[in-house]
Amino acid sequence: MMGGLTLHLPQFPHSSVHIGLYTSVSNAATIRKELLAGNTRYSYAFVDPRGVLSLAHVLAAVYRALTDMQAGTLRTKTLSSEIVFAFGGTMNIAETLRRFGINDNSDSLLVVKVDTDQMERTNSVWNELEGIIQGTSIPVTDENIEKLTDIETIRKNYKIQQGISLANRSEVTKIVTGAIALRGYL
Repeated sequence: MMGGLTLHLPQFPHSSVHIGLYTSVSNAATIRKELLAGNTRYSYAFVDPRGVLSLAHVLAAVYRALTDMQAGTLRTKTLSSEIVFAFGGTMNIAETLRRFGINDNSDSLLVVKVDTDQMERTNSVWNELEGIIQGTSIPVTDENIEKLTDIETIRKNYKIQQGISLANRSEVTKIVTGAIALRGYL
């Protein structure tokens, strides 16, 4: 795996977070079909990167999903689907999965796998993804994520008013991570 990233969050010392970023994906419809069929080989969070601003944005969703899992308040069936759901700022699961998850026409993907007991080895995660995704792996960096972001998708998904500039990524990241953190509390 050329550009995969593996992180350990200090708040979850027994978990590894694996993040991959892919372009030129040609088999999104097949991945989505297998995912919806419940194929356990596809137990990853497949995210449409057009709605992602930065690595901080990704980590906010992962953190929210992990804290909800720890609290016993998952709203979806799996941690992987909870990560996709965590990207949304609303409690509407179906709508959030549709907006942020993989669709049949996705040509780029951000993929997250959280290993909560560190039983999976990093190399096996990347090898498995190479067998699942027909696309080009690129390094997971803010610069590469930014190239795939669609600002109007961000504006629509987070209902950001037209008067607010989306040019300053760090400011917009604060807005969307706040929406992730506060979902269900307001």
